Amino acid sequence: MQAILYVGHGSRVQAGNEELLSFVNKAKKEHADVNIQECCFLELAEPTIKEGVQSCVEQGATKIAVVPLLLLTAMHAKVDIPEEIDKMKAMYPHIAFSYGRPIGIELTVIDIIQDRLRAVGFDFANERPRYEERQPVSILLVGRGSSDPDQTSDLMKVARLLWEYTPVNEVDVCFLAATRPNVDEGLERMNRLPNKIVYVVPYLLFTGVLMKGLQKQLDQWSKQTNKDFILCDYLGFDDQLITILGQRVQEVLDEDVKINCDTCYLRTRSKQTSGGKA
Repeated sequence: MQAILYVGHGSRVQAGNEELLSFVNKAKKEHADVNIQECCFLELAEPTIKEGVQSCVEQGATKIAVVPLLLLTAMHAKVDIPEEIDKMKAMYPHIAFSYGRPIGIELTVIDIIQDRLRAVGFDFANERPRYEERQPVSILLVGRGSSDPDQTSDLMKVARLLWEYTPVNEVDVCFLAATRPNVDEGLERMNRLPNKIVYVVPYLLFTGVLMKGLQKQLDQWSKQTNKDFILCDYLGFDDQLITILGQRVQEVLDEDVKINCDTCYLRTRSKQTSGGKA
């Protein structure tokens, strides 16, 4: 019997975990024919992956499709969750496990970012802008950050796509942790530009205590400069992501998961240590 196990990151702030659970309950309807669908967390919250798998098995699952609820591909998706799955394979050798991919780079995500911009007063048309229509406005995407170059470069691609479809003349990125530029450096770069308005968008599914701290930081920058730093809401578990998640689940069920590993540093490091063979 087929089961689907959704894996979220997990947060110390219970409201973030509840957002994910509510989102998954809606997403389950995309595959209503699969009777066993459970949700668990990689860390910081319960149920754990082990508990999620156990629940599926107890309900009679013989095949479990594991789908990560993450925005971009990084170490959690490449290493941490697969390692937990390997442990479960050893514990349940009679169960067939399959693994999917994160949400990744999708134009739907660009639509969500644009919705966040409109919600704070930035009005613009839906069509792709001509260059002469671009406004002297900056957007700063704030990512969680990773030591994995694939994850950080993917956010750069998201930034470029956002620029392509939004009438601003500058889109840049910064990160909360693990890599540079950090948030202060990102804001400093925005301050050096002539644009008077800077929209700051947290590129996150959940934020924990980030929003209050970031708002305070932006208020200080607005007071110290002649610019308006405007904080947008984080992406969150927007209903527009349900269709994408449904596609990610279907990929696993169809055994048709497409993942580009060509630039993954784990793969390139393997090539170097094996004399060019991977």
